[in-house]
Parts: sequence; C-alpha cells; structure tokens
Amino acid sequence: MLRKLKYWLFGYLTVHISGTSPERFINLCSNKRIYIWNIVRENENYRFSLSIRNYKKLKPIFRKTRLVPKINKKHGLPFFLHRNRRRKVFFIGIIVCILLIYIMSLYIWDINILGGSRHTPEAMLKFLAENGINAGIKKKRISGSHIEEEIRLAFEDIGWVSAEIKGTRLIIKITETNMPVPIVEATAHSHIVATKDAVIKKIVTRTGTPLVKPGDVVRKGDILVSGVLEVMDDFGGVLNKKPVIASADIACSTYYNYHDAFSLTHTVRIFTDKQKTGYYITVFGRKLFLYNPRYSYSMYDIIVNENTTHITDSFYLPFQYGTVTTREYIEQKNKYTEEEAISLAKSRLRAYFDKLGENGVYIYRNNVTIEINNSTCISQGTILVEEPAWEYKLVDESEWRVNQTDEYN
Repeated sequence: MLRKLKYWLFGYLTVHISGTSPERFINLCSNKRIYIWNIVRENENYRFSLSIRNYKKLKPIFRKTRLVPKINKKHGLPFFLHRNRRRKVFFIGIIVCILLIYIMSLYIWDINILGGSRHTPEAMLKFLAENGINAGIKKKRISGSHIEEEIRLAFEDIGWVSAEIKGTRLIIKITETNMPVPIVEATAHSHIVATKDAVIKKIVTRTGTPLVKPGDVVRKGDILVSGVLEVMDDFGGVLNKKPVIASADIACSTYYNYHDAFSLTHTVRIFTDKQKTGYYITVFGRKLFLYNPRYSYSMYDIIVNENTTHITDSFYLPFQYGTVTTREYIEQKNKYTEEEAISLAKSRLRAYFDKLGENGVYIYRNNVTIEINNSTCISQGTILVEEPAWEYKLVDESEWRVNQTDEYN
C-alpha cells in the first residue's frame, strides 16, 4: 500500500515493449534491480509498469536488447498537475479547503449528551455553556476529567459521568444514582471495586486475586478482585508482584430506593390545527432564518428540528440547518381518578424496571407501594436486585513496585 502511494506521488508509467527476446529484457531488469510490476504478456509482446526514475535507466537495456518501448499511459500526481497546470483556481480551492478542514478539526462543533432521565440534554448543555463549554471551543481548552468533576460536584444525583472527545464531537455520558453504573472495559492494569454497598452472591475470577467470597458484605469502593498477583516462593513468602487487568464474573445483591410523586390535578394541552414552520441555517454559531413566519398565538409550543452537517460519524462541521415549528394549543384542567393515577404510577414504575433490565439488573423483589395522599399519588419503597455492581480502578504503581523493592531489602 505504501509502495503504491509512493509511486503515485512521484509518478509512474505503463510501458509496452515489442521486439525479439522480451524475456531477456526482464532478466536484465532483475539483474540491474530495476523494479517493474503488473507484467502482462500480449502475444509476443509485454506490458508493464515502472517509476519515472527507473524508466530513464532502461535506455542502455533497450539498446542492448533492441526492443522498442512505447509509453501507453502516464499515472500519478506529477502528470495530473501537469495536465491541469492552467487550473490554478481549482488547486488553490483544494488547498484552501484542506486548510479549512484542518482548522475546523481543532474545535468542538457538536456536544452530545447520553443517558440520564431527570437531567435533560438541554439542561446539561445549559450547564456546560455557563461553564464556558459550548460548540466552537478549542479542543485544547477542554479537559475531560475537569468536565467530569464539575458535573459530579454540581449534580449530587449523578453517580457516574464520562467525557470524551471523538473527532470534533464532545460526548458526555451520565448515569444518575438511581441507575446502575455502566461497566467500562479496562485497558490498563486495574482492580475490580464495588460501586455501592452490596452482598456478594457469585464470583468467578479469571485473572487477578479475589478478596471476597459469596455471602460477604462489601462497601462502596472495596476491592473485590485485586489487580496485583503475588508470586510465592517455596516457603510461602512473596517473591514478586505483578500488575494485571482483573477479570471476573460477579453478581451482587443490592437495592434501589424508588420515589415518584405527581398531582392528581394536571393540565392537558390540546393542540389546534394552527401551526407555522420556519427554516434556518446556522454558520459558526450565528443563526440565519431563511423563512421566519409571523404568528399571533397566545399559547404555543415550539418544536426545533436541527441537523448538524458532518463528514464522518465523528467529524462534525460548524454548519447546521433545521426547522422551527410553532403549534397553537389551549389548556384544559383535568383530574385523574384514583384508578387512573394508580395505573399511571404503575406504568412509570414498569418503565423504571425496563431501564434497570437494559443495564443487566435482575429484580427479585419489589417493595414499592403506591398510595393517594392529599390529591398526590406517591410511589415509594425499595427494589431488591442482583446486578454487576462493580467497576475498574487503576492499580497504583506503589501497590506493587515499591512493595516488591521492600521484599528484596
């Protein structure tokens, strides 16, 4: 692949030779270490490819073998530039385009928020903007660990957050405390630690040193499987210590506190048939409306459908286009009956169970009660589950290297 790229950059030729003893010509090229490829026989003649530099070396061989060469085709960048030497504006445009793409690759043009139910993507984007992080910021000014720390400090109910840059996108994943923490695959020497207080139900260790057994009660942050292996001598002493990536199948018995409340009295929006749609484009953060209709609705809902242009899944550009639809509605006061309220509460609880199930959580006991109190429907209680309540924690070098030195001392 690299050789093909090299010959394309410096140019190469397709040559047709005719005459007697073409095989002798090929042997002489081999003896002179002149590289030719794509050799094709055509009746008594041959066709092959070679670089421009090597073609100049063939003149003595052509004279010696009395072969007649004919250049069939010229390939590569030098010939392309020569054929288009009068199209200066075209090449200037290519250079400017490449330069613009490079400059745009230095910035973040799209922020994607994944996960969370109580905290909407809009709320998280507003929080990030208040902290100086928005589309158009230079990538070198962003620290993933700093963003993670800021979000954890600002939102107590967010138990896990990850911020990473992919191309020109900033992808932030959050998990609230009432949801299981996703397990991220380790790429460096790591322990397996508990993410919450739990009882170990099952543990099967593949690599690492297990520090717990079924039935043990563990606290959040306890090491379940150590990423440090101890090499023992014949007398039971520690001869050496080796860091590894701990690996195990672990099931823990834990619980989730569930609380949900809503008023029986609620407002229903009834949309009319009146609506108007506007169109806009956004360039480098500046919105320009192509069509912005006027409306005089007293109550209305705005629906924005925006698309960001991108070259690949991770290379987004600072250009957006979309529509803004304004829909008129009227409000109507309604009140749930007790049966309707309980049915809605059960539906919300089932949706919560579905989210737990999507994260590998097995529910074996549901202690949630639903009751009506002062025109409010309240669902609360504990949910007993089995889940892989663990995550990776990097092994500190002092946990194995310093101790190893102490053994020899």
